[in-house]
Amino acid sequence: MPIAHRADQRLPGRDSIRPRVLLVMDDDELRATFAYELTASGFDVAVAETAAAPRRSTDNPPDLIITTLSTELGAGRAAAATPAEAPWMRAVPVVGVVKDGSTATRDLARRLGCAAVCLTTCTGDVLASGLRAVLAGSRTIQ
Repeated sequence: MPIAHRADQRLPGRDSIRPRVLLVMDDDELRATFAYELTASGFDVAVAETAAAPRRSTDNPPDLIITTLSTELGAGRAAAATPAEAPWMRAVPVVGVVKDGSTATRDLARRLGCAAVCLTTCTGDVLASGLRAVLAGSRTIQ
């Protein structure tokens, strides 16, 4: 069974060929599903309920942050906004996971500077493929 790391544990070093992903989600079931599927798809995964949890990881930041977004008050917004406030997270692309693809949700993702948006119902293969595309795009810009 693939192993997902807690956010307060160090992920493998930079010599790993597996991209590092930080899942910042308050939904236990969704977080566990994505952690399992992404680990099985070749990613090293750290999980956190809030973006404030992984503050210790400044020496080994993730390659991507995946967080839930919601237009409902108090749900998802704070989690998505917090990583960008940490100086070591500013250069890390954020992928928003949403329940629906409404205009309001897409506008929220744009305002928060998300590199991509994915539905909560997407499969692990689709998510992994999208994350690889985001990583390829972010590496060509740098």
